[in-house]
Amino acid sequence: MKNFSVLFLMMLCMATVSLKAQAPVYFDPQALEASVGVNDSIVVLTVLRNASEAAVEFSFPGFSGREQGGPDNYGYSWIDSDEPNGPDWAWTDIAETGIPVEGLGDDMVAGPYEMDIDFPFYGENKHIFWINSNGSIGFNQQLLPFANGSIPTNSNYTDFIAWFWDDLTIDTAITRIYFKNLEEKTIVQFNKMVHYPGTESFITAQVVMMVNGTILIRYKQVTENFETNSATIGIQSYNPELGLQVSMNENYVHSEMALRFDLNRGFITFVTPSALTLQPGTQETIRIKYNSAGFEPGSYEQELKCVTSLPDYPELFVHNVMHVTSQVTAGFSGYVTDAATGYAINEAKVKVGEHQVFTNNNGYYELPLEPGSYNVTFSRNGYQTLTIEDTTAVEGFSTLDVALSGFYFIAGRVYAGENPIETGFAYGYKMLEGEVVDVFAGMVGELGWYEFSGLAAAQYITKAEPGPGSVYYGDYLPTYYGDVLHWEDAAVINLTGGTDDAHIHLVAVTNAPQGPGSISGTIVYGVKSEGIPVVLQAGGGIAMVTYTATGGTFSFPDLAYGTYQVYAELAGKSVFPHTVSLDEVNPVAAEVRMVVLANEIIFLGLADSEIFETEPVVFPNPVTDMANIRLSLKKPAVVAVSIVNPLGKVVATERVEVSGQKNMAMDVRTLPGGIYFIRCEAAGSVMMKKFVKE
Repeated sequence: MKNFSVLFLMMLCMATVSLKAQAPVYFDPQALEASVGVNDSIVVLTVLRNASEAAVEFSFPGFSGREQGGPDNYGYSWIDSDEPNGPDWAWTDIAETGIPVEGLGDDMVAGPYEMDIDFPFYGENKHIFWINSNGSIGFNQQLLPFANGSIPTNSNYTDFIAWFWDDLTIDTAITRIYFKNLEEKTIVQFNKMVHYPGTESFITAQVVMMVNGTILIRYKQVTENFETNSATIGIQSYNPELGLQVSMNENYVHSEMALRFDLNRGFITFVTPSALTLQPGTQETIRIKYNSAGFEPGSYEQELKCVTSLPDYPELFVHNVMHVTSQVTAGFSGYVTDAATGYAINEAKVKVGEHQVFTNNNGYYELPLEPGSYNVTFSRNGYQTLTIEDTTAVEGFSTLDVALSGFYFIAGRVYAGENPIETGFAYGYKMLEGEVVDVFAGMVGELGWYEFSGLAAAQYITKAEPGPGSVYYGDYLPTYYGDVLHWEDAAVINLTGGTDDAHIHLVAVTNAPQGPGSISGTIVYGVKSEGIPVVLQAGGGIAMVTYTATGGTFSFPDLAYGTYQVYAELAGKSVFPHTVSLDEVNPVAAEVRMVVLANEIIFLGLADSEIFETEPVVFPNPVTDMANIRLSLKKPAVVAVSIVNPLGKVVATERVEVSGQKNMAMDVRTLPGGIYFIRCEAAGSVMMKKFVKE
């Protein structure tokens, strides 16, 4: 952030820290895309961050827990009613209105039965079906064996829906089977199917086949002693190698449960972690799996919703784009390693345009592309991004190995005396040639610990202060690493690796003796001057701090007579402390005025300074064309009059001889509208006056 805003820097120095116009919980990045081959999958990554001051719960509806799966290589996925967004198990009884299935016994098939709909199943429209006594509905006349198997079967047993494939049979006293054709679906109902050779326990279920291809299995009743850990549940296509298994030999089904199979619910098939809690200031990598099964070559979009426990931010979204690519004959492959250690870097992103892949646990990647010349970008959280430009991909994979340089961290504890503070704020400043070029902030956490991670090799200074909720608040001053109060005196950290011993010992407040004196004034900082720290120091170790109020005013009341130094403290702003003496003749210094410019804080002087009789007057204010300036001096002098913009840049300067009072004018017609300052300097004294250019 080379040119950080005035407002942003000021806000970092307030007790309430505002890092950026960002929600307190967010994804980084908020949009993902990846290229996937036909019938292939890939895992993409984003980071979920909690920048709030409270623990926040997150979950991904539709991706929580065991109760869903798929897709298979055609695109079917499943989800059950134990999942928050799963199907409703509500039973639609057809015993009174359906057609009874007659003549079905043990290890038998009944049918065929006609459907009034075109039921799409693995790319074929089904019009007839058979009912198998061993817990399935088939689209051919095959009898499934009583010994259940896995799905895909990889055998001659194909084209069926296994609602409970096991050694079931018919108890003629209680078992009844019905089917019914409705406008958009066909329902088959199994009342009280029992295990062979016949038991008092049973299972009652329905299979609903819908015109849109959705399959719904409802389990109304599974009695207590009915064994559920010896069955297979799933769907099998006409291709022996294609199917989707939900469970096999597991205690999976239970009463009042529903299971739904959908085709192409979306290409996102897995999210992990699917539910989590993040403490304040922490983050977690979220892994999202894209699966192209059932998708033709092309581009597809899907929003991934995340639900949070924050009332003001109940939902977050990640935008996902999957590009399904045809078979290609060229590309890049290679290894991504750590430049410092040589170790493999897993989950590094390798990206060319809209195409991207991630490295495996060995740091290896393959990125298929058409032959051509590309810019290849390598990135990973914790490492600096690297782009290899104009790299040629030829027939076959071109080898492209890279080593990424890591980011580093600064960490330490913040102490008040011998004790670590329990809460507070920490600030980091990246330095370049003695200037602040980037600013970041965070919380001081448990046992006084602060940490800034993801930093590039550079020079840094750090600062900390107790928060309003700390028992040390008001008793200790904002202090830089090196245990000093001014940023130019801070110890500079030359970061070439991680450091966890950047401890800060806060400087204790030492109040001045009380008396009848006072020092007050105003600080001008762009359009907003609230919350700027003002430091007061004196001999004997006296050190105090206050913060400017609305309008930039500050005050140190009830001071004993003596000599004090006062200055505003903003990292990156050079300042020369102003000396103020209080005595019986001058017990009050009420016009201490400063202005914050781009790289310095300037003392404007007092109204009774040696050279200026009064402060400059600008009229009219606001100014349209000409700024009229009235100068009043106690004695003759040459005054340098400058117009300064809020960033401290001098945009115009004139020199004028003044003896007593003099009016002058400066042309401002070419200046854009906004806030400016008139800076008047004479005999070493400086005064400034704000005006508005319309």
